[in-house]
Amino acid sequence: MSDFGPTEKRLRRIEARAPGFPVDAMLLVRMTHHLHKTLRDKSNAALRKHELGDTHYHVLAILYGSADETSTATEVSEACNEKPANLTRVCDELAAKGLVGRRPKPGDRRAVMIALTDAGRALVARILPEVSNEVTSAYAGLSPAELEQLASLTRRVLRNLDAEG
Repeated sequence: MSDFGPTEKRLRRIEARAPGFPVDAMLLVRMTHHLHKTLRDKSNAALRKHELGDTHYHVLAILYGSADETSTATEVSEACNEKPANLTRVCDELAAKGLVGRRPKPGDRRAVMIALTDAGRALVARILPEVSNEVTSAYAGLSPAELEQLASLTRRVLRNLDAEG
């Protein structure tokens, strides 16, 4: 487990120099960043043997979870929280491996549809349990009620960020 004692001490020193500094919120920001990085590192370790990275997996999982395993590039970019240029690179790599295909959107040739291929579907089905195990182990010991409370609080923070524009 990571020791946030030194981080908290530094934040308390900042608070002493800048009264009103939101030390508790800033500690949560550091913990959230560490949690995200650690989960991403574990996910990447599980995906490396499939020659994939975390963002590759997210694209495949988004398509796997879509009604017809197809989505516009813009929708995938937003769902991944990735910049369009990075998503284009990732989709190029997935297409080169035969895991996704691209085609114009019917009725709007400017929009690109990304679709999961049979090989992509099979790969997601194979690696989904591995990635799920990493996430499940991270939240081990939390009750369903605690998980829902954490999700609810996180949604509120995200809504606050969205409201700020």
